[in-house]
Amino acid sequence: MIPPAGTDADEAMAYDLPRGSCPACGVGEVRHLVIGLPGDPDAVTNSPAWVEWVGCMHPGHDRECERCGLTWISEDPESDGSPS
Repeated sequence: MIPPAGTDADEAMAYDLPRGSCPACGVGEVRHLVIGLPGDPDAVTNSPAWVEWVGCMHPGHDRECERCGLTWISEDPESDGSPS
């Protein structure tokens, strides 16, 4: 069941991950690619401009640096930040 608008559940669905910094150039211009469809359609319109909902078309990474072009997987602890 989808909770009615204006409830605390709306706030819980907001995208709230920190933007972070690029592991290569250190700039904070990181774009987050969210894989899959949002459970709440308002999540797309209420997300920060640097969050892109890419649905099921997985590009093989979930972070991109807007400055240097590096791409990486944020949850891969073995990633060394090498360009892909």
